[in-house]
Amino acid sequence: MSSLHIHLTKVFLTSIFQLVIELKRVSYQYRLDDKRSVIALNDVSLRLKTGEFIAIIGSNGSGKTTLAKLLNALILPDKGEVWVDDLNTQDKNAQKLIRQKVGMIFQNPDTQIISTSVEREIAFGLENLNLPYDEMKIRVHRALKYFDLEKLASHPPHRLSGGEKQKVALASVISMQPQYLVLDEPTSLLDPLGKREVLSLIQMLSEEKKITVIHITQFPKEAITAKRVLVMHRGKIVLDDSPEEILKRKDELEKIGLEVPFPLKMIHPLKRRGWHFLGECLTVDDLVDQMVRNVKDVKTKLTYSPAEQKQHRMEESPPSVVEQPTQISMRQVSYLYDKKLPTQRKALDRISLQIKKGDFVGLIGPTGSGKSTLVQHLNGLLFPTSGEVWIDGENLSNCNVNTRKIRQKVGLVFQFPEMQLFEETVYNDIAFGPKNLGLSDEEIKRRVKESMSKVGLDFDQFASRSPFSLSGGEQRRAAIAGILALKPEILILDEPTCGLDGKGTREIKSLLMELNSEGVTIILISHNMDLIAELAKKIILLDHGRLLSFCDKEEFFRDINKIKAVGLELPQTVEFIWKLKGKGIEIEKQVFTEEKLIDLFEKPCPKA
Repeated sequence: MSSLHIHLTKVFLTSIFQLVIELKRVSYQYRLDDKRSVIALNDVSLRLKTGEFIAIIGSNGSGKTTLAKLLNALILPDKGEVWVDDLNTQDKNAQKLIRQKVGMIFQNPDTQIISTSVEREIAFGLENLNLPYDEMKIRVHRALKYFDLEKLASHPPHRLSGGEKQKVALASVISMQPQYLVLDEPTSLLDPLGKREVLSLIQMLSEEKKITVIHITQFPKEAITAKRVLVMHRGKIVLDDSPEEILKRKDELEKIGLEVPFPLKMIHPLKRRGWHFLGECLTVDDLVDQMVRNVKDVKTKLTYSPAEQKQHRMEESPPSVVEQPTQISMRQVSYLYDKKLPTQRKALDRISLQIKKGDFVGLIGPTGSGKSTLVQHLNGLLFPTSGEVWIDGENLSNCNVNTRKIRQKVGLVFQFPEMQLFEETVYNDIAFGPKNLGLSDEEIKRRVKESMSKVGLDFDQFASRSPFSLSGGEQRRAAIAGILALKPEILILDEPTCGLDGKGTREIKSLLMELNSEGVTIILISHNMDLIAELAKKIILLDHGRLLSFCDKEEFFRDINKIKAVGLELPQTVEFIWKLKGKGIEIEKQVFTEEKLIDLFEKPCPKA
């Protein structure tokens, strides 16, 4: 057969088999036991064309991850068919080729990384393709350069930051030259800098490599850069349109547990107050430009008289309360990982601070700043290399201290909930702590029911399920419930809203405010600066193991340069106010929620 004949044959076959992924009336259910199952996908039909950049959004349990796993034959449909180009995922002989065509990146890069160096990690997939050594060498070199990983080529991947690990996972998959790339919540565990890097890379891969990108996310604001957005709810695709059209449907999105981006939450109530908006308003910069135009066109009041300023300061100042005792004290605490080994690393550097009973403290800093290391010192999981940690007047390094009682008093919810779940049922997992307190069966059941209710897990629906059958968001709630059942006096949470949809996040916020009002001291670690700004009363800022700041929230957010210097984002309310200031519009009152921000803008009156 001539080369021309072969070329014409390829053209003919391509015209017949257009490169697409297609789901034909697909259903899938997870079987809990012989009698019960949970429907994850219900009669879904979908066609994804080559070269598209698609975002899939939906609340917890909507079926997003199940859909992702079906696309590269990690799981197979109970009903219907999934086709990748001309290959049926149910064909066992085709599954290896399908997984080459459809690369997949999971939420937690640690679950994908297995090699001892970045270079070997990228080469691992290529070795499984049986590529010649010279070809592998070329691809690894290109991937390192493209993802700016050349300086890290010999580094152990497990010692990299979250953003760097996710870049390694991307490089490993892209080096295999897939036609489709499925990303399941790739930014949810990253700090703001890592998140920006990964989102930028995803955009670049779509534009430069012409890869079909399927980006699954909880956050509608991350879907803005896609060309097409699918919205999932209860195992079905309920909306399919451009980002602009999808995000206009604020009420529908919020009804199914999603939150629209900050600008859209602002413009709807402002419109009701008489403010006018022209065109799309999807970013903070769009909103600022529209507000500036409004201020120029109307007579409105955004500054205050001296009497009003005094009133605002009084509103910001909390009523005088009885001085609370110091509950947590760290005195010149330093901590070394791998002490006296070649890999020795200082995680904490002479940290001194005091937290009073009933405080609500936000603990922030970039990835690797020492946040998780610090809080593990507060219940005796780690002990200082030097310095002292005191809880309620007891030095944790004292050999006579009852660490069991300390750990009952100081509840710690880790970043990865699956690390805390181990029993056969959700009930037994949550009941484990109370059982060890020697409580009666009746009291244990009461505490389990109460804690499940507080985190939004229905007792009848979830108590008898395996914790490992839950979604990531549901596992996080179960882990929190297990700590709440111990009724801790100090509650430490490491990224508690990671993996939760808008509804779940609101429930956790409400829960934390309720617990704090009851006198529970709370330390909240989060990269979500909007969450920190809304809930925390004081803020600790760490960077490279050093304490850069510990002060009241209002004071902290007056110094935006310090926040930006370490790569963190501003809360959106603060960013909006500062950007208005840059346009010559002064807003003198500090606010940290959309509701209070909207209240600053009175109904405008036409200029005379």
